[in-house]
Amino acid sequence: MTVLAACLALSSLLWGVGAVRPGRDEALHTGISRRWPILSEYEHRSMAELVKTKGYPLEEHFVTTSDGYVLGTYRIPHGREGASPGPTPRRPVLLQHGLLDSSATWVLNDPDQSLALILADAGWDVWLGNSRGNAYSRNHTGLGPDTAAFWDFSFDDMAAADLPALTAHVQGVTGCATLAYVGHSQGTTVALAALSTQGALRAALRPVVLLAPAVSLRHIQSIPMLTLARLQADQFFAMLGVFEFMPSREATAALFEELCQATPTACVSVLTAVCGFSDRNVNASRLSHYVTYAPSGTSTRNVAHWAQAVRAAQAAPRGTLALTMYDWGGSCVSPLGRPQTCNRRVYGREQPPTYDLARLEGVPLAVVWGGEDKLADPLDVRRLLYVLPQASLKLAVGVPTFEHLDFVWGNMGLRVPIVTAVGIRVGHSR
Repeated sequence: MTVLAACLALSSLLWGVGAVRPGRDEALHTGISRRWPILSEYEHRSMAELVKTKGYPLEEHFVTTSDGYVLGTYRIPHGREGASPGPTPRRPVLLQHGLLDSSATWVLNDPDQSLALILADAGWDVWLGNSRGNAYSRNHTGLGPDTAAFWDFSFDDMAAADLPALTAHVQGVTGCATLAYVGHSQGTTVALAALSTQGALRAALRPVVLLAPAVSLRHIQSIPMLTLARLQADQFFAMLGVFEFMPSREATAALFEELCQATPTACVSVLTAVCGFSDRNVNASRLSHYVTYAPSGTSTRNVAHWAQAVRAAQAAPRGTLALTMYDWGGSCVSPLGRPQTCNRRVYGREQPPTYDLARLEGVPLAVVWGGEDKLADPLDVRRLLYVLPQASLKLAVGVPTFEHLDFVWGNMGLRVPIVTAVGIRVGHSR
């Protein structure tokens, strides 16, 4: 882990301590302290170990994007070995993780609590994507992860190149013209950006299920994200010459494991500050298992893009929503008088373009959000629901007690029937 990453992690820790809620949170932290010794049983496992040891098949695929990134991609073609084969052919579904996460997030729990495995048992051909730059997608046809050029991307590029490549690959392997899509957090943002600009994807992705959509960020409560926005993170990272954010999965996991075992209350406070956490829906005794796989890395420019999105949302007129491309700035000349990248050079205009969500007309959409989400605040989700084409919106469900991570790490009792029903009802009706 770089010094910057360590500082950010420790800063999040300090911010989180101040975010602890009295009463119920104190009881939660005490309970975690009592249970903490069992956490040492977990260790990092490969995707194959995570999936195959539970009795499911797994295929590893490598998908090359139009700009040369090689994305590690995984397929669970059917349910548990020995179970009923289900429908043939199976309809494909692509699951896409959020910021600083990976494909592992969908298979970390037991089979009846891991969305990817539940969908496989329900008759789906399950595909798990990985965004460029995370632990499973650190290869490129011409660049190495030790070069600055490799990390010159944001979620714009994931929308422009990653999702189209993944979609085409799934279509090619399965022979299916359409596939269902389930995105969480940044996975929803990438989908909406891609669908607004690419007609081929609008025809291919049916339905699109958005879990905890992080698009409008006006009411975001995440202390670290708000701090990055106020720090002008894009300029801050550029000044330091840092290009990779949370780069070392092993080092990050070791840091959090040491801190969590020493001070469980502080460990929970990190999650509380960043995106919210409670043990109502997430098994707190598995925390060290989860932090072994997350954070999984991204570029500092991608994090800076998110910081820009927070600033833009909070500066925009109340009641508006604008998902914009990366802002390169208005000056095309550096303070030293040298040419530099700017909006006019990249976009041919002074301000970055906005993704037009009205173009999603005709794409069946389902939105599921949490009532206690610190990142995808319910007020912001309601604004998104207002902006999306109403004829395309097939289902909108809020789960009052859910927080941001509950959709991937949580107990499945509430969310799986919702998500599975959405996929079958909306997806198979088209």
